Amino acid sequence: MTANPFPATGRVAVVTGAGGAIGRAIADRLADNADIVHRLDVRRMTDDNRDGLIHACDLTDENAVSSAFASIEERTGPVQLLVHAAGITGAGSVTDESPATWRRIIDTNLTSAYLVAREAIPQMRRAGGGAIVLIASVNARFGGSALSGPAYAASKGGLVTLARFLAREHAVDGITSNSVAPGPHATPMWDALDPTMRSKILAMIPGDAGPGDPLDLAATVAHLCSPAARYINGATIDINGGQWMG
Repeated sequence: MTANPFPATGRVAVVTGAGGAIGRAIADRLADNADIVHRLDVRRMTDDNRDGLIHACDLTDENAVSSAFASIEERTGPVQLLVHAAGITGAGSVTDESPATWRRIIDTNLTSAYLVAREAIPQMRRAGGGAIVLIASVNARFGGSALSGPAYAASKGGLVTLARFLAREHAVDGITSNSVAPGPHATPMWDALDPTMRSKILAMIPGDAGPGDPLDLAATVAHLCSPAARYINGATIDINGGQWMG
């Protein structure tokens, strides 16, 4: 793998799903590190961050993604960091989840990652290297359940494999690609769960730890984006308090 010449700060970064709790924490952490952070989300976010680089973008729309990345490069230069945190969940079994819901979840969680990586990689090549981090889930490890639904589990497993594929193909370009697999974290999605269900999930974590803090997750992602992590490639980092130890 070639050495990555870009510095530890001041890099052009894209964080998708930046309107959510995890995406926002990651974007804020990179901005705190003095990186130039473009925040993408399907929802129109208010300009409440210090850099103001906010893009409303349907990440399942090929043309919209292409246009957003072209605008980003024109405005601040080629992308060097890509963190894909966009995603939605489902519920039920295969027989419960409709084909339309399956396609919507797969497109939102997995196809979108392909589309943004497809746009980011040529820019990273022009920049001399880069780092990609895909936010998967502990469900990618144990197969999910009716709580997540089949499409969510399958899409998150797909992100783990996509990160490995990108790692193998683009190490020669000075690009690392990894995924993280969070367990329960203190987000609105977690808060929306029934208290009994939350208790059952936390009982799976040794020491009754959890839920996790998105700020801690963001610190791990920031490390994977740093020059100190250049020898981590194709890995999946489990961030779940010990819920999964495979």
